[in-house]
Amino acid sequence: MARPRLFTDEQMLDAARDLLADPAITRPTVTAITRAAGVHAGSIYVRFASRDELLARLWLRSIRRFHEGFITALTGPAPLLAAATFLPRYCRAHPTEARAMKMFHRDELLEVGAEDLRAAIAGVNDGMNAALLTAVVTEFGVADDRSLAIAGAAVKAIPYGLVRDYIARAAPIPDWIDDVVATASGAVLDQFRARS
Repeated sequence: MARPRLFTDEQMLDAARDLLADPAITRPTVTAITRAAGVHAGSIYVRFASRDELLARLWLRSIRRFHEGFITALTGPAPLLAAATFLPRYCRAHPTEARAMKMFHRDELLEVGAEDLRAAIAGVNDGMNAALLTAVVTEFGVADDRSLAIAGAAVKAIPYGLVRDYIARAAPIPDWIDDVVATASGAVLDQFRARS
């Protein structure tokens, strides 16, 4: 009979994520993860083929967790502004998840791990993109290249541009950023609506 596992995959991913509270750590090592989890390195390699796979799974899990709230914001009232203001609030509440999302660009991971992992990474943004498209149609009445680019600027580029440095430094995101995002993103969206 096989010995029961004392540590779950989720606990290993949590240990790796929690190490990101240290601004000096951008991609945790196996040694640091095993030390933080209190396990032997062999326990890591029983569950993950490599450090890259472990970190890819952490990245994927973090993106999915963020998307849950982001998509919910995109389906409520004033969806584009709600999604824009969700981003800094989420990153403030979940700073190590925010740093985990910043570990990689999606394209860096398309060759990592098993086929199911690569497929999940390739499609990780599909639901978010579909919700954004619906929100753009809801607010602007059309989802052409221009309206999608402007929505992307308001919903992603402005808020992420304001929090990116704080995430990189593992520094607390100040509350005033929420007001700046609401003002800046709201102005972009209002201006586009007026011109449309």
